[in-house]
Amino acid sequence: MRTHRMHFRAGELGLGVFRPQGRGMSVNWSKYASKEETRQQAKSPEDNAVISLPVGGIRGISGLTVEHTPETQNRAHSDVFGMPNDREQLAETRVLLGRIAEVVLPL
Repeated sequence: MRTHRMHFRAGELGLGVFRPQGRGMSVNWSKYASKEETRQQAKSPEDNAVISLPVGGIRGISGLTVEHTPETQNRAHSDVFGMPNDREQLAETRVLLGRIAEVVLPL
C-alpha cells in the first residue's frame, strides 16, 4: 500500500492512512507488483513510502475482507472491505491495522 509522507509524524506511521477510498481501502497484491512498482504508481513517487499488510492479518480483524480487484492499468489492485463507519470501531480497526503494518520502502 502506498503511503504519502503526510501520514508520517516524526518517522512514525499515522493511523489515519487506513481509510476507505470509495468502496474499499486500495492496496496492491505483492504477487503482481513489487514495492517499487507500487511506489511508482503514485502521482509523486518521491513523496510516498510503501507499507505491507499481511492478508492473514487483515482477515483476522473482525469485519475486514480482502479481494483482488484488478484494474485495466493495475492488475495488482486489491481492496480491503469492511472498514467500519462508527468512529470508535474505526479507531480500533486502525490500531489493529497499524500493529500488522510494516514499512517496506521508506520515504
